[in-house]
Amino acid sequence: MIIDCAVYRDGVREDVHDHAKESLEQALANLGEDDFLWVGINNPTKDEMTKVGRALSLHPLAVEDALEAHQRPKVERYKDHVFMSLRTVSYTDDDITTHEVNIFLGETYLLTVRHGGRDLREARKRAEKLIEPLSHGPTAALYAVVDTIVDRYEAVAAELEEDVEEVETSVFSPARTSDSTRIYRLKRETLEFRRAVVPLRDPVHRFAVATMPEDARPYFRDISDHLARAAEAIDSVEHLLDNALNAHLAQLSVQQNEDMRKLTAGATIFAVPTAIAGIYGMNFRHMPELSWTFGYPLCLAVIAGLCGYVYLRFKRSGWL
Repeated sequence: MIIDCAVYRDGVREDVHDHAKESLEQALANLGEDDFLWVGINNPTKDEMTKVGRALSLHPLAVEDALEAHQRPKVERYKDHVFMSLRTVSYTDDDITTHEVNIFLGETYLLTVRHGGRDLREARKRAEKLIEPLSHGPTAALYAVVDTIVDRYEAVAAELEEDVEEVETSVFSPARTSDSTRIYRLKRETLEFRRAVVPLRDPVHRFAVATMPEDARPYFRDISDHLARAAEAIDSVEHLLDNALNAHLAQLSVQQNEDMRKLTAGATIFAVPTAIAGIYGMNFRHMPELSWTFGYPLCLAVIAGLCGYVYLRFKRSGWL
């Protein structure tokens, strides 16, 4: 459904209240030299998207891509318009969620097709405050939308780096921790984040250099730089997570070795009284000191002395 539709004349908004196909065609026909139409659609049906596509003369393949969610981020140029597919990203409680935004840029219009996620009112309001840049046409509106989405990439990358620092602190803490589950989860979410950012980097750079007007290129090169920084942050996060996982596995191995040493030392200590008790438990008639009054206390004293000696040796060697 169309959730917002307006004509911008000299950077000033004028609402289009009737969103029918005929009204869109009429609004396009009545545009002045520097005017453009900005249409926002959320989760359109096939019929709705087809009507809008006919009104704006969109390529059928681009209309089909806009209807199908889960497109790979890309930028494609058709005869009289450009199609751009991006993903919005949100990050909460170690969980990255992505939604799709498809954008059509023509000489006299900008169409955004959103599949879930946060609305683009922030980008629209941000653009409407800048009346002078918006008077340059739909490329200024496109910049506002793409820049808002890409800025969120850098914010999510910063949040991921904070969580990775928490994992590193936990891994190298003296306390016994179980971080492998969180590390694997962060690695999986980082991979989802990579799918949203990295495929878009080169197309946006080529788009900024080859397609945009000369006065708009610096703005889109700035977006390309932000994408490059986000991609580098993703590489850094993945590298740190790999190191954290290896360190965690090494810590587990060290802890298991320490546990085995303690178990071995304990078994050795208990082997002393077990051996002595086993010998005197055979109940032979002629055993030394068997009928002596102090035989039992002496046996206990020998057991205690030997166990204490073995304990001290293990303690000094660091096994206990």
